[in-house]
Amino acid sequence: MLLQQLTTLVNNNLAGENLSYARMKPFLDNVIDDINEDLGAIYPAFSELDTSAEAYTAFPDKWLRSVVSFGAAWYFFLVDEEGISTAETLQQLYFTNLFKMQRDMIDSVPEQYQKGYVDPATLEEGEEAPEPDHYGTISAEQEGVTISGSTWRV
Repeated sequence: MLLQQLTTLVNNNLAGENLSYARMKPFLDNVIDDINEDLGAIYPAFSELDTSAEAYTAFPDKWLRSVVSFGAAWYFFLVDEEGISTAETLQQLYFTNLFKMQRDMIDSVPEQYQKGYVDPATLEEGEEAPEPDHYGTISAEQEGVTISGSTWRV
């Protein structure tokens, strides 16, 4: 999706505000941080994009429309005390759609956006990429692990 289109979507959710893309970036970055945490991913933040970038292409536009646009608007209203009633609606839309994104994408995060990914082009000749850390795995060296009051043996 073009960054200008995303800016327009977020501004439509802001009910009268008209933020520039540059002023909106911190709120967009907060949403990407949430997405990365929920998906165990490393999608680039908007502030990390090349300054010549015209579009955000890391994941489908569907999620930019339904998650990022509502989330950025909600984060804006968190710092703007005038939008408290609007913020509740945006918060509900944001978290509902963030859950749907996690449900639908948790197993389909592209390799280059998975934690532990190393771009093969950055490796020295003959060097192998390290094995990625897998979220939620338990190492065989551990004697026991306590999870919610239960002890698991490996």
